[in-house]
Amino acid sequence: MLRSYFKIAFRSLLNNKVFSLINILGLALGISCFILLSLFILDELSYDSFHKNADRIYRVYVHSDINGKETNNSKSAAALGATLLKDFPEVHAYTRIGYFGTFHFRYKDKTFRERSIYTADSTYFSVFSFPFLYGNSQTALNQPNSIVLTEKTSNRYFGNENPVGKSFLVDGRRSFLITGVMKDFPPKSHFRCDALLSMSTYPEANSNYWLDLHYTTYIVLKEGAQASVLALKMQKTVKDYVGPQVEKALGVSLEQFLTKGNAYDFRLQPLTSIYLYSKTKYGIDSNTEWGNLKTGDVTYVYIFGAVALFILLIACINFMNLSTARSEKRAKEVGIKKALGSKKSTLIGQFITESVLMTAIAVLFSLVLLRLVLPEFNALANRQLTLELTKNSYTIPALLFFTLAVGFLAGSYPAFVLSSFRPIEILKSGVKKRKLWLRNVLVITQFAISISLIIGMIVIRSQLSYIQHKDLGFSKDHLLSIDNAVVLGDKIKVFKEELLKNPKITAVTNASLMFSPGIPGSGYLFNKRSGTDPILFQFLDVDYDFIKTFDLQLTQGRFFSNAFSTDSTAVIMNEAALKECRTTDVLNKTITKISDGGESKTYTVVGVVKDFNYESLHKEIRPLIFHLSAVRQASSILNIRIHPDNASATLRYIEDTWHAFTQEEKCRYNFLDQNLARLYETERKVSVIATVFSFLAIFIACLGLFGLAVLVAEQRTKEIGIRKILGASLAEIVFTISKQFVLWVGIANLIAWPVMYYIMHNWLNNFAYKIEMSWWMFTAAGVLALVIALATISTQSIKAALVNPVKSLKTE
Repeated sequence: MLRSYFKIAFRSLLNNKVFSLINILGLALGISCFILLSLFILDELSYDSFHKNADRIYRVYVHSDINGKETNNSKSAAALGATLLKDFPEVHAYTRIGYFGTFHFRYKDKTFRERSIYTADSTYFSVFSFPFLYGNSQTALNQPNSIVLTEKTSNRYFGNENPVGKSFLVDGRRSFLITGVMKDFPPKSHFRCDALLSMSTYPEANSNYWLDLHYTTYIVLKEGAQASVLALKMQKTVKDYVGPQVEKALGVSLEQFLTKGNAYDFRLQPLTSIYLYSKTKYGIDSNTEWGNLKTGDVTYVYIFGAVALFILLIACINFMNLSTARSEKRAKEVGIKKALGSKKSTLIGQFITESVLMTAIAVLFSLVLLRLVLPEFNALANRQLTLELTKNSYTIPALLFFTLAVGFLAGSYPAFVLSSFRPIEILKSGVKKRKLWLRNVLVITQFAISISLIIGMIVIRSQLSYIQHKDLGFSKDHLLSIDNAVVLGDKIKVFKEELLKNPKITAVTNASLMFSPGIPGSGYLFNKRSGTDPILFQFLDVDYDFIKTFDLQLTQGRFFSNAFSTDSTAVIMNEAALKECRTTDVLNKTITKISDGGESKTYTVVGVVKDFNYESLHKEIRPLIFHLSAVRQASSILNIRIHPDNASATLRYIEDTWHAFTQEEKCRYNFLDQNLARLYETERKVSVIATVFSFLAIFIACLGLFGLAVLVAEQRTKEIGIRKILGASLAEIVFTISKQFVLWVGIANLIAWPVMYYIMHNWLNNFAYKIEMSWWMFTAAGVLALVIALATISTQSIKAALVNPVKSLKTE
């Protein structure tokens, strides 16, 4: 019986070559898109799951709500991990990550400035499952100045040699002993670096000051322990350890601080949620994450998941549309077979077999397409996706299940509906009325999805364009940033003076890190305000030329100047900080910084600058304080404003001057607008991917539309002939055939518009600065869909209208 089914199925495919080709091509494209996006989604969802105890590892983060400003900080106090291990039996182990800046490593004749060196506790490799190539992972970080290299870093210095026992000369003063080499961090690890230095190297890692948050703390819970229970118990940690230091720093008790409506507590975040859910579910401030930490956004997983399902649905709708459109011809076939004694189950088996066969051919074709496009998609999405048919035991069964499921879904209408009619009913009148509503619904659904994808594409691209052209409050053009200026050490001042000798260089300033995660912040008290009213400010270290180089505007007072010897204890604030002070009279008032090991420092406000965006546009401009400093932070950036004329010559001058000062490493520079573009790299990739898949969805929909137009023209051949005999013009006949498609697109717009307004409105809420969705975006999507639809069906409409009416009337 099964053999007979396949014979009939093959004959049906060969007898209807156009429709078979349309169905197979449409399904193949839809399946390829679905598998491709599914691979991307599975890759996103699998971060950090390779660790042995991944389900029991949590990151401890600090939640605070101070004067109505709620923040979640991924970093915590140095003493937190050891305290939790000591006080709570649920905690099995802990480890921390810290960062103490860049290092200059020398081994024989090889020297490198290493930026991606983090510190970790000796328990790091007990908590996380990273395999070692050389050394003992359990003891590698036990001693001060011991360091574990990644395989890639080790190869850079030692090739394939085992380096354990060798030492680096560090910054020309001390040495680090290499005690292990680990395999490179897997691509699906949320954190990665080039080497890990023993935390015991730095005495400050033993600090008991609970208000300085400089370390990422991970804990491992014991088997059966519940994170929710431990989270409640940790409130005691706040009371016992944080409380006394809050009282000392602010002059009020923790109870008074909390009674004022403030909040401060420790919370737990599962390890496997860090990559995707830190922002959306846990509200972690990305500015508190390490620069080497990789994060995604589950929002885009949802978006790509929906696009994958939509495209597959469009491909299946194509099949069902063509099946229902051809149901009159197939209905007569069914009627004859039933009249000759065929059972309903036999007919169902025949139609399902035909559908599964077509799906199987499409799946095979889609695998060929995937082999061709996967490298391009990986380059676009910065992934290493692979589709190994034999490497994973579940791949082939999944494809078989997929083939059967899609084949069954796509063939469900002809299999179950047509086979249920009585032979006399089918042979007399067919099933036109019953099939019409289903076909309409399917076509409308198909176009609603296509229009939705077009709207999404337009909104995303408009938002990206807005970001690229928004006034950031400073002049970003012709501004150059050297990000390894720390190499110059105490030569920076002289280097600046040498650069300014070139008339094409108009300003140079040295400042700490901006336009990137990791901008530090602290609590301040304004003008000796009550300790229950601290204000959270970000702060930057800058020099005298910062305002000139970035072309900022002063709204009050002055900027730092050599003419004032007291400016070392002065600060400048932005307008957002001014608002937090709840007064416009801030000049010569004091603010007190609550940090630095419990020792508060007081500064005098001497100026206010107009707000400018120093972070990504995902965030509103936050309160900011400028300190006059030689850049105490780990990142020292030299910013250079150049004249646009003959920029290449100016760049050569900068490089030549750099090499005259240091031969240690090349000058690493970028134009600032390039750095800004990297802040929105995820959105840019989403825009490109959304555009590509939107057009693929439209193309698949048009394949089905073309098939429908062919069938409609065939079914109305006699009607067209009669109309021509009665004097209908070519335009009238084309309009008659096309008007139902226009109606379908109109209804699809009414469905797609409100749905996409809601979805894209929520997506735009990820940005503090965003476009307002306009009517033209929705109208443009609808018009584009209509134009594409009419262009697709016009060829068949015109062809049908040009047929000789005598020939038309003779057709069956």
